Amino acid sequence: MDLEEALHVVDTPVRLSGRSDEALVRAIQQRKDFSPPRKALSPAIGLEDGIVLRPIEALHRLASATRPRYQDDVLDRYLWWGLLRYLGFFAREYSHPGVPKLVLSEAGRRIVGNQRRVTSEEMGIGFGTALAARWFETTSRAGLRSVVDIDVALDARFVFGPDVTAQHIGTRRPDYLLIGTDPQDSSRYATRVLECKGTKSTSTAMAQLARGVGQLDGVEIGGRVPDGLATAVVTGESGTSYLAIDPGEDEEPFYEVSTESIQSVRGFRLESDQANVPAADMTSAAVSASWAVLADFGGNFEALQQWAPEVMQGRLRRQPRERVTFETPVGSARGTSIDFGFGQEQLTVQYGIDQQVDRALAGDFAEPVMEAQQAFATRLQRFQTQNGTSGPRTVYSATPDGSIFSLTMDD
Repeated sequence: MDLEEALHVVDTPVRLSGRSDEALVRAIQQRKDFSPPRKALSPAIGLEDGIVLRPIEALHRLASATRPRYQDDVLDRYLWWGLLRYLGFFAREYSHPGVPKLVLSEAGRRIVGNQRRVTSEEMGIGFGTALAARWFETTSRAGLRSVVDIDVALDARFVFGPDVTAQHIGTRRPDYLLIGTDPQDSSRYATRVLECKGTKSTSTAMAQLARGVGQLDGVEIGGRVPDGLATAVVTGESGTSYLAIDPGEDEEPFYEVSTESIQSVRGFRLESDQANVPAADMTSAAVSASWAVLADFGGNFEALQQWAPEVMQGRLRRQPRERVTFETPVGSARGTSIDFGFGQEQLTVQYGIDQQVDRALAGDFAEPVMEAQQAFATRLQRFQTQNGTSGPRTVYSATPDGSIFSLTMDD
């Protein structure tokens, strides 16, 4: 598979097969390794029998979700390893009429050993967060804005070891916080949790899901276990698929976030003996952390310093990076750009932030950031509704928080 074909594959809408039904719920509950959550299990609405997406969307979410786990001294290697190696990982199968099925390429099937395990885990994150976005938008009146790694951004018990990835000490908690915004009021936020797994076999995925649903209880916000989703993505020989479970929901509260509320929780951190946290504090800290993650993704060093909670600042080593402005189908973006050579071809990788959101992040006040993100989310939705696509040699992906990722091939 050459570079042009690889770009075309990741930009093509494909069907990610999946299952979330009552039979799956019963099968999980009957397993010996089942870790029951306090809420009743139910199928995940919107994920019942597969979804359609572009693989580039999952790779974009993988880059964004895992970025804070790597230090600046290995950042370029991470950018290469975390994304470019997956360009040739997928292929399309046209065994049935309509949207092609997502499968592994011949090169993808050759990956074995520890590299295969890492690949499966990272696909679990990339596609798991994409599934969470679809589920969130289907089941909440809020629109998903950001995904935040609880461990890196807010948990004081995580430290960096010799391999510079975050090391866990102790309590079982879900992987990510999902942050949604009230479409009628950009200062009101709802929070949910996500536990995402990845493997190469369906049998292992069942075991992962049976244990993973119990981790959704690992944090309480304001005395309430937030709505949650557990996913297990299977990147197997016969194709890529998922299993998903949704513990039963109740009425979802929203919490007000402001400049003052964020300033008051700069020192917020989750401690080992802290299972229940104040809802308003957790929400404000999570929103602030999500802006820091976004700033980090686009290389906005000043904004990262402005919005990162103290526990996150204490573990990230970052330096100012050269930034560029580039045009995208959804508007101008500001971020970093890296070139890679492939023989006679060159691939330009750009990690950016919508220019208006980027400008707001550099300020001292929360309200302009909320307004800029809401405006971008509205523009992005309009673009997607109009079936906007990438160009023939450039692939784009964007998320409602203002994050924009692009790959461009040049001869």
